[in-house]
Amino acid sequence: MKSYLEEMAEEGWMLEKIGLQQQFAKFRAIEPQKLKFYVDVFKEGGPLTPEKTEESEVYRRLCEESGWKFITSQDYLQFFYAEEGSDPVPIQTDEAIEQEIVEHTLLRNELRGYLILSLFAAYLLINIIPLKYSILLSFTGVAGIILLPISFILATVPALYSIIRILKARRNIEKGLPIEKPTMKNARRRIILFYGSSWIILLLLVLFIIVDAFFTPQIVIKSLLGPGIGIIVGLSLKYYTKKKATKREDSIPVIIFALFMVFIFIYTVVPFVYEGFEDTYKVTSVPEGYPIITIDEISEEPSKISTSTKEFKHGSSPVTPKHYSYLEFVNGNGYEERISIKYYKTTDPYFAEIIFNGIRHDLEKGIKWKGMTFLDRIIVSDEEMKNSWDVDNLVLTQERDLIIIQKGSTVLNISGDLDFNDNQTRELIISRFFSGSSMVN
Repeated sequence: MKSYLEEMAEEGWMLEKIGLQQQFAKFRAIEPQKLKFYVDVFKEGGPLTPEKTEESEVYRRLCEESGWKFITSQDYLQFFYAEEGSDPVPIQTDEAIEQEIVEHTLLRNELRGYLILSLFAAYLLINIIPLKYSILLSFTGVAGIILLPISFILATVPALYSIIRILKARRNIEKGLPIEKPTMKNARRRIILFYGSSWIILLLLVLFIIVDAFFTPQIVIKSLLGPGIGIIVGLSLKYYTKKKATKREDSIPVIIFALFMVFIFIYTVVPFVYEGFEDTYKVTSVPEGYPIITIDEISEEPSKISTSTKEFKHGSSPVTPKHYSYLEFVNGNGYEERISIKYYKTTDPYFAEIIFNGIRHDLEKGIKWKGMTFLDRIIVSDEEMKNSWDVDNLVLTQERDLIIIQKGSTVLNISGDLDFNDNQTRELIISRFFSGSSMVN
């Protein structure tokens, strides 16, 4: 950092502020000149420690009396400069003591951050193995299968590098040898390797999220709502603590207030936002190219139909280019009818089988809440029906009101008031969904 700031000053740029996690810096234009810089680690600093405390003010005053002018701070890091020709007293004169300060403050917290990030990446990685079918239904999900292992590696490599560097430094200290000094050349290489790769992954994820938002905006907004609020609250809390507070204890009531506001938000704003999507997918007709079966086609007395509600949701991914769900609910005079269709067209039968087995598993598992299980179904196989339908995989619920079919790279999950043993119903489903027909009504 010291060498970098000296290079920037010679090019006519003076440090003004350090941004989030030392990833960004703000400079102001000056006359190109040679300046001396010093970056020190202040043990009494930290992410939730105010910038101006009694301890920090005494520390900076002592540094200024030694000939250094204070510029700015970022957590534990303190930035100073001195004019060319001046002879300021070094803030740290013993490399061994300086190394110990770095280990017990900056490095320890950096390693803690790497550890949390690595554990989180490992949790996500374990969570998708075995491969869950829902991951195959979005661009972000498919990208995550590739990017998560890479992110895990990128999170652990810097930590391993830091640990190895510390061990080498300790060995040199014990042998009375000088500590190896980093160079700007190697620092730039590490920045490109460690952080450049991370920013590329982040950019790719943002692009995939944008693509997913085109198909399923409500899922994207719901997924980003929680983390977004968490980031806003966290940054607001940090800003107040850094700029407004004067003691470490001042942050405690602010943290309590922030948690209270998050709690209120979850139970008031979030349900309101979710309700705003209820009518998003209500339609009067289905776009061309998305085969469906309507209640009109299967109802024994279609003339009785009085009110009908239709919902249609569609999506896409690299391995499941077309998938959609169609729900139709009819409320007649003294009776109700419904039909639910979930269709998946994949690029390969391998992915279709994963989706087939995933749907079956979710139905058998049901929903678990407070030690109780709801909406779990008993799934049965019927080899005779599978052969008569001429498909690769076929299962039904025990009540035979839902059927899951896989043929080649296509999967169909259909339920409702249908008789799946009826030949006419079978022919209708096969011709509509497995013969390449584009009919929608």
